[in-house]
Amino acid sequence: MEPLSLLLFVGTEGIYHDHQGNGRFMAEVLNRDGEIQATLSTDYGVFEGGLGQYDAVLLYTDVGHLSAGQEEGFLGFVEAGGGFFALHTADASFRENEGYHRMLNAFFAGHSPYMDFAVDVVDAAHPITADLERFEVTDELHYLTHNPSRSRHLMSAYDETRDETHVMAFTHDCGNGRVFFFALGHDDPTMRHPTFQEVLRRGSLWVGKRL
Repeated sequence: MEPLSLLLFVGTEGIYHDHQGNGRFMAEVLNRDGEIQATLSTDYGVFEGGLGQYDAVLLYTDVGHLSAGQEEGFLGFVEAGGGFFALHTADASFRENEGYHRMLNAFFAGHSPYMDFAVDVVDAAHPITADLERFEVTDELHYLTHNPSRSRHLMSAYDETRDETHVMAFTHDCGNGRVFFFALGHDDPTMRHPTFQEVLRRGSLWVGKRL
């Protein structure tokens, strides 16, 4: 089987994250795996008619906006069977694009301070989380506007600043396509965490129907 053709699309608008630097690092990590061929891009034009060359899209963006044609192209790609991996601030992206957020089933509603916290695996039966154990990270713990009945929750984290537990990773289908959201990914310490890198790899393969 040919390697998974993955578009790793990173934003250029955000000011709180090094999307392009982190994107280059993630592309290096993913391309070490012979099962994945990751292509880095910042060109929004790919969403309008250019996604057919890819099996899946990994989105690492913040803010931004999709034109009507770009949003239609992206939604159509996923509904027709393409994979969508939404990472970290993908939940805070394209805030005026309602169709995008319906597909993702998440909208950014704030985050904790940058802090140490533990991430728990709540569904070890899923291929993305199989055999993974609880792990510690230093990151932002995201809060979401989210309908839990629409998605399968894989990970959660307890926020001691609010005395609340929040979903950190979930999956669901969208038409014939697969969607995976992973809330971690603020900066370099998380990017270099071995469990983060394994979830990055597995998540990409799962949305691309290779896992």
